[in-house]
Amino acid sequence: MFKKISLMLTVCLLVLGTFTSCFASMGGPGEKIRIMCYGDSNTWGFTQRPNVKRWPSNVRWPGVLQKELGDNYTIIEEGLSSRTAGEDNYDNGLNEAIQYELNFNGRPTLMPLIKSHIPLDCVVIMLGTNDIKVRFHKTPEEVTANVERLVKMINNSCDPEKEWYGYGVPKVLVVAPVPVYATKASFAAKNAASRELGHLYKEMAERNGVEFLDAEDYVKVPGMPDGIHLTAEQHKVLGEAIAAKIKSMNLK
Repeated sequence: MFKKISLMLTVCLLVLGTFTSCFASMGGPGEKIRIMCYGDSNTWGFTQRPNVKRWPSNVRWPGVLQKELGDNYTIIEEGLSSRTAGEDNYDNGLNEAIQYELNFNGRPTLMPLIKSHIPLDCVVIMLGTNDIKVRFHKTPEEVTANVERLVKMINNSCDPEKEWYGYGVPKVLVVAPVPVYATKASFAAKNAASRELGHLYKEMAERNGVEFLDAEDYVKVPGMPDGIHLTAEQHKVLGEAIAAKIKSMNLK
């Protein structure tokens, strides 16, 4: 009888061990640290170089972030040119038949993307540059409120129904974008306003208990001729700064 009980316990432990190993590969201890980078054209990697519209993946700051953090991390790029933090924007260059099928507003797409990529340990948000455009008539405080709404959405993204399949709520790192020094009419009148976002985002991040980094501390002025977009070297500097910040957050 004792031998039978011992055999049964051994089988149960083997089964449990197999189950635990499977679980570990699905968001448990064996899973890489997963970070989603949610931004606009300066996350997508827009460049004004002749005949090239996007920096290569290893040049863009999320690619630099991947290199700096190493193989224990998975960096998910979710950059979209013209994305706002909260303003409806259908100025997408598509023909009239489908123009309104693409809204560059980043608010309605945030939750579907988070659910698509879970488990997530961190979401890095670098938005607000497009919200400050002249045609939206938004103050820096209103742009900050748009970003704050995204932060609150993430902080409250796990409900009693286990909507995220039992995974925890990701941490948030808010990055205030590099201020614009644009000559384009769509931005020029708002250049000074864009420089207000840094301190406003910092206060907002503290209010919501999330991490903060001011890109202007590392990149003072966008280096591309339009005064809006980043050079390859600036992507490198920013990616390294965000990597250092991520390391300090002790995600796992």
